[in-house]
Amino acid sequence: MKTILKYFSVFLILLFISACGPKKLKPGEPAPTTPPPTTTPSQPPPPSQPPPPETPKPQEPPPPPAKPPLEVPQMKPRQPSKADPASTKLMDAGAKQLNAGNLDQAEELFEQALRVSPTNGKPYYYLGVIASRQKDNERALGFLQQAENYLHTDNFWMSQVLYQEGLTLKAMKRIPEAKKKFQDALDRDPNNQYASKELKALGVK
Repeated sequence: MKTILKYFSVFLILLFISACGPKKLKPGEPAPTTPPPTTTPSQPPPPSQPPPPETPKPQEPPPPPAKPPLEVPQMKPRQPSKADPASTKLMDAGAKQLNAGNLDQAEELFEQALRVSPTNGKPYYYLGVIASRQKDNERALGFLQQAENYLHTDNFWMSQVLYQEGLTLKAMKRIPEAKKKFQDALDRDPNNQYASKELKALGVK
């Protein structure tokens, strides 16, 4: 009886061990796989990239130095020149060509008169008239301003120069300036009827 109990106890022990041991796989049954971890393993953060280098801003060039104001030369009385008689003859010949409508021939004669006597203001006046008739108003004003420099002491000729400047400015639609030139011409020579008519036409009484 004791022997039977002994063997029965051993049988129970073996049965318990076999139940707790690893499960035997049947033929063709795949082996169990370890389930993946429920949490993702932490990965190191990607290395931080350095910020791109700043593009240097182009340096602005320094402002140019301020130009000194232009000094307007003072008008001085013109001294008579020994070349004036020869310049006057050329100028008279140029005036005849101008009245005949031969602008190119007249212009050439007035330029010769200036080469003979560069300080004679009257050829500048006539060259301004020619440039005005050629619709080259800016050039005309340049000649007339030169004429002012040499004729400013002669009221009659200054009145003619100012009147021609007024006509040129009027052609350029610079009416306020033209009115002033016509008025200045009349102030220089009250007998300048052409300047008086232009002022009346522009509504100046």
